[in-house]
This record gives sequence, C-alpha cells and structure tokens, in this order.
Amino acid sequence: MIKKILFILAGLIVVLLLIGFVLPGKLEVTKSVSIQASASAVFEEINDLKRWETWQYWNTLDPEMKITYAEKTAGTGASYSWDGPVLETGTITLTETIPDKSVAIAMDFGGNPATGLYALEPDGDNTKLNLNFYSDAGMNPIGRWINVFMKGEIAKSFDYASEKIKTIAEAKPKFTYAITEENLPAISYVGLMHTMSPKDPVAISAQMAKMYGELETMLKKAKVEVTGYPFALYPAYTEESMDMICAMPVAADAKLPAKYKVETLEGGNTIKGIYKGDYNNLMALHMELDQYLQYKKLTMNGAPIEVYVTDPMLEKDTTKWITEIYYPIKKD
Repeated sequence: MIKKILFILAGLIVVLLLIGFVLPGKLEVTKSVSIQASASAVFEEINDLKRWETWQYWNTLDPEMKITYAEKTAGTGASYSWDGPVLETGTITLTETIPDKSVAIAMDFGGNPATGLYALEPDGDNTKLNLNFYSDAGMNPIGRWINVFMKGEIAKSFDYASEKIKTIAEAKPKFTYAITEENLPAISYVGLMHTMSPKDPVAISAQMAKMYGELETMLKKAKVEVTGYPFALYPAYTEESMDMICAMPVAADAKLPAKYKVETLEGGNTIKGIYKGDYNNLMALHMELDQYLQYKKLTMNGAPIEVYVTDPMLEKDTTKWITEIYYPIKKD
C-alpha cells in the first residue's frame, strides 16, 4: 500500500514537472496610477526603502517578518533583506534611481531573482506612477510554477502599493515654486550691511540700490572683477527690524580699499527656490521655503540668501527676472 502511494506521488511530481516545462517561463505584471501630486512628492516615497514600510503589501502578509537595512537606505545601491515565517528570506536592492524619473529594482525571493521598475511620467497636472515586475524562470519547471502562483500576489501588491502611495503623496503640501535640495559652493564676496524695517519695500529697494551702487563704483575704481551674480544676506530678521547685507562676489585675494573687506560665505547643504518676476512677491517664496523646512523637519544653518540672476538695469521686462533663494540647512 505504501509503495502504491509513493508510486502515485512520484507520478504526480513527474506530471507537475512536465506541466511546468510548458508553463510560461516569463512573468510580467504592470500597473499604472495617476496621482495628484508632483513627481518629487511621489519619487521620495519609492526612492527611500524605509518609506516602503508605509505602503508595502508584503509586510501585511508577514507581520513577524524581520527587515535588516543596509548602511544605505535611499538612492542607487540602497538595499534591505528580510526573514519571516511566511515569506522566508529575500533581498531588495535599488539598482538605479533617477530623481523624479524612475527607480530600478533587483529582487531575490529565496533564490528566485526578479526585477522591477517604478517609473514616473507627466499626466496633465498629475504624475503617473507606472509599476512593473519581471521575472524569467528559464527552463526551471519549479520556477515556472512559482510564477503561476506569484502573478496574482504581485498584482495585489501593485494595487495595494499604488493606492497607498497615491494617498500619501496627495496628502503632502503643494508647493507653487520649484524647491530643491542642493549643495551651495563657498563664495568670496564684499558687502555692505544696513539695519532697517522690513515693512517698507520702497525704502528697502532704495537702500539696496544705494549699497549696490557704492559697491559697483568701488570695484570699478579698484579694477576688481565681479565673479558672479549679486546677492543679499539676511542674518537677522524680525517683523520690526532686519539686518540686510548687499554683496558682490569677488576673488578671495581681491585687493580692495581699506574700508572694504573680502568675506567668505560658507558653502554647504541648502534648499533652493526659484522665483520669476519682479521683487514685490518674493516673500511668497520665502514662506514656501519655511513650509518646506517644517515639512521636511529641516533646521536652518545660516542666513537666507537671495541671488539676483537678472540685472533689472539690463532687462526691463519684469516677467523675465529670475531670483534664486537659498536657505542653508543642517543635514544628518
């Protein structure tokens, strides 16, 4: 009797293996979702593996699963491994990430490799997130059977992830201006400081014109070349009073009259906003930069910097004026 049972089981195994050879060797699952958020708002969710815990379907299947993160958890090269009673062992690695564009993924489910791609594209005023999973079992019949059972679960995981990411991204604050995190190089400059009320824009413009005029005249007489765009620093600011430094970038070894001194603006991590138009509504960008700081839980590390890319004396069309604003920040 036992021999008969073993013979039947062996026959079933052989049949399953034979069927496995005729099953599709390749498995591809795709899903797309339109999200009412910027590409950057979506990208930061898929580019940081620690954020995956908030939208990853597989975590719900194996609550006791232990995740071990590598030293790098975001961007190209980031990875983690898992070990759980349900999903057993595996690894995920972000093989290539392109900011606000795509995240390519390599996965290994206990010896069964697969790849994935999360890609972003414009969708009118929205952002479309395209999710893709691909595996090729080759001639391995067991791998082909795994693909059969995995297809439905992969589709479920994409449905779950897309809705979670959509909810998270759409709940984020919307920014009118383009804000990025960038490294600002150190700048040598000569400047003049004045303390005044921030409430009178006409007086501020007049004072700035006076100080920049003085600097330009001095540099021309000293035959010192300006090495970049003029900028302003605001080292102290309240509703009643502000310190304003009008500055012109020059070489660190520039020879200036005794009254003037070459200073150095230390470079480092910043958040940067770009403003287009006249200066009447610059404060709107400052307010959004403050909101960005709070949203990202970042800490200021220096005075705000306004860089005047467009010379108003040369370009009369105010709609073409460009101002860059930098907020120095601390980063872990």
